[in-house]
Amino acid sequence: MLADWVRQVGGDRVQVASLLTGNEEPHTYELKPEDVKAVADARILFRVGLGLEDWLDPGIENSGNRKLVVVDAATGISDIIGGGEHQPNRQSPLVGNPHIWLDPELAKTSIDNLTQALVKADPAGETLYRRREAVYFVRLDSLKSAIAAELSGLSDKRLISFHDAWPYFARRFGLDIVATVEPIPGQEPSAREMARLVDLIRQQHVKVVTSEPQMPSSLPDMLAKETGVKVVVLNPLEAGGGYIETMRADADSIAAALR
Repeated sequence: MLADWVRQVGGDRVQVASLLTGNEEPHTYELKPEDVKAVADARILFRVGLGLEDWLDPGIENSGNRKLVVVDAATGISDIIGGGEHQPNRQSPLVGNPHIWLDPELAKTSIDNLTQALVKADPAGETLYRRREAVYFVRLDSLKSAIAAELSGLSDKRLISFHDAWPYFARRFGLDIVATVEPIPGQEPSAREMARLVDLIRQQHVKVVTSEPQMPSSLPDMLAKETGVKVVVLNPLEAGGGYIETMRADADSIAAALR
C-alpha cells in the first residue's frame, strides 16, 4: 500500500520501487541483496514504522546511502493502539500496533507525511503533489463512507482475527474483535490457548475467524472444523490491486461473512 500511495501522490514525477510485493509476511521479511541496492539508489524510503520493518535497519546501514530520507508513515499519529508486536529501537522510537494503514483516516496522515517529504526533495513538484494528494483524499473519504455504510447495518459485529492486524479497522468501523488466534506473529498458540478459543466461539456464538494469505496457517481451519465457525480470508496488504480496492474487498468479505 505504501508504493500505491507514492504513485497516487507522485504520478510521473516519481519512480517507485517496492521491497515487498504484498504477498510476503511483513513482520519477518528477510532483505535480499537487490533490496539493499534499491535502498542505496533511493532518495526517500517510505515505511510504516512502529517497529514493523526492523529488518530494514541493516539494509539502511549497509546501503551506504547517507543522503537517504527515511519517512515513517506513523509520524504524527497520536492515537496509536497499544499492545503492539514490536518494541522501540533506534530507528523506530514509537511503540504500538503498526497496522495503521487499515484505517483510511489515519492513512491520510501517513500520506501527508510522504507528500511533505516529496515537496522537500522536489520543490518544483509541490503544486502537482498537493493537487494529487487532495484528489486522493477525496477518494479515501468516499472509501471510508462506503465501508461505514456497508458495516453499520450488521447486527453482529464480532469476529476473531488471525493476528492482531485489524484493531484500527475495527475501531473506525465499529467491529468487535473478541480474540486473536496468534497475538504475536509466528508464535502459534498452545493447545490450551486453542481450547480456550474453541470454548469462546461456542459460548459466545462467534461466527467468523479470519485468515491472511501472508501468514498461511491451518489453525483457522482447525477452529472451523471444531466449532463450525466461518473462515474469511482478509488481505491486510495491497498486493497489486491498489489500496482502495483491497480495502473494499476486505470490507465486502467481512460484511458477507457476518450477515
